[in-house]
Order: sequence, then C-alpha cells, then structure tokens
Amino acid sequence: MLCKEFKGINSFLVGMSQILLSEGVERQTRGFTCYELPYPVIIKISNPLSRLVTIPGRNWNYVLPYVESLWLASGRNDMSLVGHYVNKMYDFSDDRKTMRAGYGPRLRFFNGISEDYNTGFLQEHSQQKGKETIEVDQYDFVEKSFLKDPFTRQGIISIADPAKDCFNSDLKLKNTKDFPCTRSLHFQRNGKKLDLVVHMRSNDFVWGASGVNIFNFTFIQEYFAEILKLEIGSYYHIVDNFHYYKNFKGMLETIANTTNVIDESYRYKKQFRSLAEFDEKLLRLQLYEQCLRVENKYDNIDFGDEFFNDWANVFLSSYKSNKGLEFANPTLIDLTKRKLTKKAIQENKKQYQNTFSNPSEDKEDTSTQNYI
Repeated sequence: MLCKEFKGINSFLVGMSQILLSEGVERQTRGFTCYELPYPVIIKISNPLSRLVTIPGRNWNYVLPYVESLWLASGRNDMSLVGHYVNKMYDFSDDRKTMRAGYGPRLRFFNGISEDYNTGFLQEHSQQKGKETIEVDQYDFVEKSFLKDPFTRQGIISIADPAKDCFNSDLKLKNTKDFPCTRSLHFQRNGKKLDLVVHMRSNDFVWGASGVNIFNFTFIQEYFAEILKLEIGSYYHIVDNFHYYKNFKGMLETIANTTNVIDESYRYKKQFRSLAEFDEKLLRLQLYEQCLRVENKYDNIDFGDEFFNDWANVFLSSYKSNKGLEFANPTLIDLTKRKLTKKAIQENKKQYQNTFSNPSEDKEDTSTQNYI
C-alpha cells in the first residue's frame, strides 16, 4: 500500500505522475494498454480548498467540474445537463437519456430498488411500478446525524447500489456501460474540522482523479463543512486500483517535470448555514444554468453569496467572453484567461478517440473528458 500526502491538487498531480511513471505496471484491458499501481493507495490532501488545476501541461478545463458538482448536488443523472458540456459522455449512457450509475440520485434520492434512476431537472424521478418507493436523501442523513451527535461515526453516504448494479432481472451479471467506481463518502469530525474519506474501487489518473473526482468531492466537503458549522479539515482519497492509459504517458512526463509547484486556494465567505438554505440557493443555480443552456439568456445573477456567485459565473464564462465577469477566487480569474485553444481541443479529442474508441466498463474512469 502507498500512502502519500500533498498540500493540494497541483502537488498531487506532480507527485503522483512521478509515482505512476516509475511504479506503474503495464496491463492490457479491453484492448487498451494502461499502467496501474500494483497496490492500493491512500492520498491525503491537507488543503482541500486547493482544487483548481493551474499546471499548464494538464490542459484542465475548469468548467466541467463545476457542471458535475451541480449535477451531483441536485441529485440528477440526466444527460441533458452534463452531455451538453461533455458530448462524449453520451457514449457511456445505456440509453443516451440518463447516466445509469450517475452519483446524483444515489446522493439525494437513494431508493435501493432494482429499477435504475431517472432523475432530471427539478428532480423528476421515477417510481417502481406496483411497489411503494422509499427514497433517502443521504445529504439530509449526514446533516441530521451530526446534529444528533456532533462526533458521529455514522456520517456515511453510499454510492454502491447492489440492487441496481449487480444483476439483471434474470440474475445474470448486469450488462451496462456505466458501473460506479466510487463506493462511499465518509464525513468525520476531527476536533473543530470536518474530514472526508472517499473510497474508490478504480480510478483513472487523467480523466477521473485530476479531471473531476478530487474537485467534486472536496467541493462537497467544503459546503458540508459550512452546513455543519465546522472548519474544513483534510481530504482522504482511497483507491484500490489507480491507473492511467498509455496515450497520456507524454502528459504525465510533462507534469512530472513541473517545477515551482504552487497550490492556490481561496476561502469563501458563505451565506448558507443549513442544508435547507444550501438547497434553496442550489435550486436558483439550477434555474440559472437552465436559462443559460436552454433559453440563451446570459444575464448576470447575484446570490448574495460569493461561493454561489463564482459557481454561477463559471457557467456564464462558457457562454460569453471574460469581459464583465467577476470572481471572488482570483485563481478563477486566471483560469478564464487560459481557455483552451482550438489546437489544444483538437489534440485532446484525438487523444480521447485513440484511447477510448469503445465504451469502458469503468465509466467514471473515462467519461470525464474535461477537454472535449
């Protein structure tokens, strides 16, 4: 087992690139060459607020993690939202309408029945015919667990859903393009701070961990710390199988040789103090994103909260020029000025197509094509 500690996402990128290049073992999987560490890893991020990638060699698109964070927090798995920003994600949907194992419904509407989730804008979710369906908002469970016992060990969110993920109705192994890689999120109080431990069965370094996973989960940790009235503690990323694909070896070599690594961070002043207040602003954000994407209305919005204002302005920045955009986080100001050139976008599309010409069983490892 490997245990490594990094201050933030940039030092994580450099350090793990070096380790993957030196210790990764070649393996053929589904016709592709990948390199995987021959042991589980535990990664500690001591400053979870340092989640914005600024290393040029990573060619990171800052918009998509914010899109996925809205998708998750809203309890959605519809393709209409995330597929608009990442068209290739349709390749990992069984029906091109929903992402079968999308985390959103599992976070906010967990039901444990065999029928797959089908939640979309404003949480229009399905019911199992002929049976009573009991849904569990696991966000609500975490908040109430900490209200009952401030030092509870029970603040766990389950992503794995055996009723949906293991077998078809004929008891044969589930045949799907989309199988969840993340298994659980465990919130734990450490003094006056909130730690988060995430367990993943499998994680791709490029598309998954550095693309959206660490961002998404530390983002959740940040707003839960505010909801639970705690400071932000450490983030732990546990992966049973950590790997990268051969086509990205050159990228890892570039990142591994990066010097003068800086882990930028920003602490927002937030104006929500409970899950109910967070969800109220989240609903406004959903409506705002819908106006941008569907109605082509590119007006600015003020949530009276710089955390949500930056979240909304990231969406807005994908539709209009940087002129007139304001961000509380100065790193976002820099990132909006580094929008990928057409040449970089085409190169990243080529890398994706060469690496994943067929849908993978590990959707989370490959669906976050945050360049495309």
